[in-house]
Amino acid sequence: MEDSSIFIPEIDGDYTVNFTTQEVFSARDDLIEWVRGVAFQLGFVIVIIKSDTANGQPDKKTYVLLGCERGGKYRKYNSDLQPSIIGTRKCECPFKLRGKPISNGDGWVLKVISGCHNHDLSRTLVSRPYAGRLKSDEQSLLIGMTKSQVKPANILLTLKENNEDNVTTIKQLYNARYTYKRSLRGCITKLQQLMMLLERDKYIHWSRCVEDSEEVSEIFWTHTNAIKLLNAFNIVLLMDSTYKTNRYRLPLLEIVGVTLTGQTFSAAFVFLSSERQNNFIWGLQRLKELFITCDGFPKVIVTDRDLALMNSISIVFLESYHLLCRFHIQKNVRAKCKMLVNSIDSWEVVLDAWENVMDCRDISTFADYVMRFHYVCNAWPLFSKYVNDTWIIPYKERFVKAWTDKVMHLGQTTTNRFG
Repeated sequence: MEDSSIFIPEIDGDYTVNFTTQEVFSARDDLIEWVRGVAFQLGFVIVIIKSDTANGQPDKKTYVLLGCERGGKYRKYNSDLQPSIIGTRKCECPFKLRGKPISNGDGWVLKVISGCHNHDLSRTLVSRPYAGRLKSDEQSLLIGMTKSQVKPANILLTLKENNEDNVTTIKQLYNARYTYKRSLRGCITKLQQLMMLLERDKYIHWSRCVEDSEEVSEIFWTHTNAIKLLNAFNIVLLMDSTYKTNRYRLPLLEIVGVTLTGQTFSAAFVFLSSERQNNFIWGLQRLKELFITCDGFPKVIVTDRDLALMNSISIVFLESYHLLCRFHIQKNVRAKCKMLVNSIDSWEVVLDAWENVMDCRDISTFADYVMRFHYVCNAWPLFSKYVNDTWIIPYKERFVKAWTDKVMHLGQTTTNRFG
């Protein structure tokens, strides 16, 4: 059955008929909701241009003036700014409606001032900021699900399941979440908020300031439960940095422990001002203070080939066996192979030969596997030299099974838990 509530007129751009109604609305909000519903189905967004209430003053009238979001002109907040290359949605659209209460005050009526548009209507209102705004009930749902640690994607899915006409985008959802969290923080800074939460939730934390300054350069934090796990399961630690992928462009060193059943737990986190050896040493020294006894220091530490972190581990945890992440090694070698080996058909053969080198379990036969690898790569000396000088000669004891299998690492040879 076709929907007869929306009539599309033959006159292009004139939608007077669609908004002409004799209905008396019980309240101003009901009138606005009806207008926006009709506009939504037609493909444009209604905004409130102006409204006023008489409040008993005889020289004033109560009314609401509605229009298309593309009405009016763009007004620059700064006259010195150059016009945007992208442009503006404003195109002086003449579409206007006026709502006012009837004389006896028992309801509102709607009048069309101009039903014409000077632009094409959209087939969808997705990505239109005003159309994607959250309603009050949707905002309440967002706050409740955010408090319950629900992921943004799942929140958006719930909103769309509850309202099939919802056109909110994931970006708008993130903005709404940020606004809510910003309101909780009030006037304090983000760093003050972090310190407050660490104190509130009883985290163990240290911070360090830049010399002769109150500017914080590093923050280390962990939970008391994590300290208990760290001392109970101290055989293997995994360490990896985010390499400035967070919004503050700061490296975050994540330290992860491994239980005897192969499960992982977050042991500690360190925000660093830079990835220099001095910064890593400070963070690792704070980690070292968490161990109850000297015998409790980690037996094995797994990292990627971050030279500053590697050097820091050799200073702070001198007796720990240091492994290099096989996932990152394989990823780097594969990328270099595709760059230097100009025969696509040979990629698989070359990488298989390299995996045989990594998986060699006998030191006495390791040289033979290396020789076979170089023979396979004979036509690409630059690639062969890269692998030999970057990985085999300096670090073979840290990733080749012939050496790593001699230490207890609980099968943890990568910092990538899904690698």
